[in-house]
Amino acid sequence: MSAQIWPPISHEQLIKEEEDSLAAELAWLLESLQEVLASLKSGLEECLALLNIKEPGTTLALSTLRSETVKGFVTRDISIRLPSLPPPRSLPSYPLRISSPLPLPQLSALLNLLNQALDIIDISTWTGDPTNGPFISGQLRLLADTIDEAKAVMKGGEDVIGGKWWEDDFAGDET
Repeated sequence: MSAQIWPPISHEQLIKEEEDSLAAELAWLLESLQEVLASLKSGLEECLALLNIKEPGTTLALSTLRSETVKGFVTRDISIRLPSLPPPRSLPSYPLRISSPLPLPQLSALLNLLNQALDIIDISTWTGDPTNGPFISGQLRLLADTIDEAKAVMKGGEDVIGGKWWEDDFAGDET
């Protein structure tokens, strides 16, 4: 199929019109991308707020690497509730007494990666040139890599940050 332009224009004029059309389309795409980035930033901020809850009683689900099924719940006031172990009579769960903070490297890494993703969005929107196609392309690649790394940290495994946390010594150096 061929397309003809009426009235006919010169080849140079046709190339110039195509370039102008592509530039206008790129400008439109970059402008609409800013709305998408604002929406993504809002979603990432919600995730960050859910992970950074300071009030006691916040609940995190427990699962294993082999199965996504919920094995139990851990609350931030450090109590545990397992279906296979009935709680004491007057309590809804077993309270745990921990003398020092229990670091969760996967959670720390996830918080760090979410903050990095938010920084990338801010740079793409405010600091850098949001109308520069190559700059935005590089920022989107960096953002995709950061989000992929955050997904890998959430999935777990031995090749990610905090991978074999059960083998680490949290007691510290006792020599």
